[in-house]
Amino acid sequence: MLSSLLLVLLTQAIACTPGETSLVCSCKAGMVSACVTLAADDTRKAAQVLDQVQEALEQASLMAGEGDENKTKQLQATAESLSQSLGSSEPPQCKGQEHHLISRPIARQLSKHPTLRGLYTPRDPRFVARARDEQAHCGYQQWHRDVDEEVIRWLNGNSKATPQGFMDKLRDIYSRPEMKARFPDGF
Repeated sequence: MLSSLLLVLLTQAIACTPGETSLVCSCKAGMVSACVTLAADDTRKAAQVLDQVQEALEQASLMAGEGDENKTKQLQATAESLSQSLGSSEPPQCKGQEHHLISRPIARQLSKHPTLRGLYTPRDPRFVARARDEQAHCGYQQWHRDVDEEVIRWLNGNSKATPQGFMDKLRDIYSRPEMKARFPDGF
């Protein structure tokens, strides 16, 4: 029952709506070429679709172990292609891709935060790190989603957080050995 509910939730989370173009619908369905074309044609709409896909992925991760694994993989592929197309001037093989510490999910949570609201923007250019190579960062990989979840949990648990406290949390995360390996120059 729960797995079928998750499937319905994931399917509805990125379902096409009346008036959307076939390009948008194809991208939501996981067609990488459609996502790349959408990002080139209409970056605002592509960013909206990416937000919807990331929300669906967040829901899927909250119900880990349940649901349709193929649908989750489809969502991940869509998120990665959109993320890569929207967020980087890197070549297609994305060697040394730029990583934005303030991802869209984190920015969404920051916009609701009592003390940090209005201080940060999605993909804030002040907080960017260059990845070592393609394996270190290419799209919206699992490690990236895990970091986003950790930061969002921290924000939810620290309603009186200061900008300094938030920066300390980011520095703590990005000073870990596995993150230093990904981003040798830091941020």
